[in-house]
Amino acid sequence: MTGLRLAADVGGTNTRLGLARDGVLLADTVQSFRNEAFDGFADVMDLYLQDAAPGGVAEVAIAIAGPVTGTTARLTNRDWHFDAAALSQHLNGAQVHLLNDLAALGQACPHLGAECLDTVIAPTGDAGGDGQRLVAGIGTGFNLSPVLQAGGQVQCLNVEYGHVSLPLDVAEHLRNLVPEAESFATVEHLFSGRGHAAVRAHFPEGNAGTQEFLGFYAHLLALLARNLMLAFLPAQGMYFAGAVARSILTSPARGLFAERFQQPFALDARIAAPVHVILDDAAALKGCAALRLPG
Repeated sequence: MTGLRLAADVGGTNTRLGLARDGVLLADTVQSFRNEAFDGFADVMDLYLQDAAPGGVAEVAIAIAGPVTGTTARLTNRDWHFDAAALSQHLNGAQVHLLNDLAALGQACPHLGAECLDTVIAPTGDAGGDGQRLVAGIGTGFNLSPVLQAGGQVQCLNVEYGHVSLPLDVAEHLRNLVPEAESFATVEHLFSGRGHAAVRAHFPEGNAGTQEFLGFYAHLLALLARNLMLAFLPAQGMYFAGAVARSILTSPARGLFAERFQQPFALDARIAAPVHVILDDAAALKGCAALRLPG
């Protein structure tokens, strides 16, 4: 064995793979593959390792865009299933760990430098080190990964926040424009690719309509983010990921988001959090590289 770790980020469309050593992703080893060309993850992995690590790997950490239950998992948008024990046997006893892709981003957060992030709201003090963070993934679906760093160790909690009922203040603002607002019953119904498209349909075509929509949706997102800040108190930072989050928070509407998000709370004006957008496509791989495996 080589002492290398295989880091994998498996989405519905693409799989990214890279090698890591001593908790650090080796950037020049990263490759991306289209899932449609393979029958399952093991086929992609074998093709990659054939050239990248012919001597084998000692560990494997796989971030999966889907539910992870102990040592098994499945992709949400593709019929791929994962079994850590079977993969370990396939790799001659390598230790295999499965985690959700948002949890991998949570593991990466303490290690992401300024070059990996677009900062929407800068920290007012030192936001590094131990404390609470929150990753919000808004893309095809919606979910969160609450992150706790203590004593140099990072723990990511499992939640299904996308299926929580839409907060009242978000629903009320939505009703100002969308008569059938009750059809957006949960957070994911509104804050996902489908929800984003459904709200956009209520605005005129063209640049003016797009700008009006971006402002309205950014206001909705700011209201949600304020609820999340109260629920999880991520003083070390809130990190947004996913195509929908990027499209809003890297647009001109980011200023409106920041203004609404930073309104003081009546109960405690000191509650605040920096806000970042994760731009690094290798962030989940970096989280897999940094993850402390059990045992």
